[in-house]
Amino acid sequence: MKRQNNREGDDFMAKVLAQRERSTDLGVVRINNEAIMTIASIAAMDVRGVYKMGGGIGRTLCDSLFKRSSARGVRINMKEGEARLTVSIVVEYGVDVPRIADEVQENVKRAVEKMTGLVLSEVDVVVEGVHGQPPSVKK
Repeated sequence: MKRQNNREGDDFMAKVLAQRERSTDLGVVRINNEAIMTIASIAAMDVRGVYKMGGGIGRTLCDSLFKRSSARGVRINMKEGEARLTVSIVVEYGVDVPRIADEVQENVKRAVEKMTGLVLSEVDVVVEGVHGQPPSVKK
């Protein structure tokens, strides 16, 4: 029984990898995780009300030390035979946070699937913070 589940997972992973890698008459075309994460980051930033991508200071330091790219705030996970993205954002003060998060999910899924052909099982959105302040109250 366990062997069959692993085989099903292996079959799914092969399909996912096949979606990201294909052979042509001229050679092989591969879509790197970094490219997928960059597409997702740009798609998230296109949503009105998103101030910036999240990721925290720890990630920023790690990225700069190891010269990683600008796909900050996006993680791609291949777990249990599924391709999933986690997108971390900071929103503007005063926006409808659940609506913004829903729009980010939809925009990221649509952009990644359209541009890469990869089918995402989930797009999780983490709202890490709110930028700005409420209008000052006059006394």
